[in-house]
Amino acid sequence: MTDNQEIRDRLIEAARELFARDGFDAASVRDITARAHANLGAITYHFGSKEALYHAVIERFAIPLADRLAAISVETGPPLERLATALWVFMDHIWSRPEMPRLMVRELASDRPLPEPVAQVIRRNMESFSRIVMDGQRDGTIRAGEPHLMAMSIAGQPLFLALASRAIRQAIGTDPGDPAIRTLIAEHVITNIQAAFAKHPAPADGPAVSAAAVREHSTQDRAP
Repeated sequence: MTDNQEIRDRLIEAARELFARDGFDAASVRDITARAHANLGAITYHFGSKEALYHAVIERFAIPLADRLAAISVETGPPLERLATALWVFMDHIWSRPEMPRLMVRELASDRPLPEPVAQVIRRNMESFSRIVMDGQRDGTIRAGEPHLMAMSIAGQPLFLALASRAIRQAIGTDPGDPAIRTLIAEHVITNIQAAFAKHPAPADGPAVSAAAVREHSTQDRAP
């Protein structure tokens, strides 16, 4: 790795943490470069601007997820199975990158227009989930409904649980950082979504496709 690439990577890592914690406006160039152990002009030199650095953060940590979901959405397996896989991939990605859901929710709550990389990622993820839903509606396995609204429901539950992980740990003593607890939560989410979307729901003794059953598939070619 070249020195320039190493500095770029340190700036992206530092910016990801500070943008998620403080928001775009409050995260200062001085604080980002100090955390990255870079000189004050490094952001301008390597990225051109603070906003371009912000876009690089989104591209590094959100676009790989969008690519993975898009690939799952065009596979040929049963839609409910693909939905389970997509959910597992989505949850695994955001739980292993806790700054990402905080950063995205800050953007959703902000009054400023969405930066195009953020809008692109949201658009792509919603289209991927919608495509799976529409495939299931066509083959009769997923109930009728507006696909984009259903896609929002798919993404909403994992995002909320990722954002609430600290509160869950403090309030009820369940640690979402424990891999066994994460698996339990994933199975719960998959069961709920499949039951809500299936035209003919499976018996209530477990998810139609469990989290354990999709882990091997969903971690293949995992995005960095």
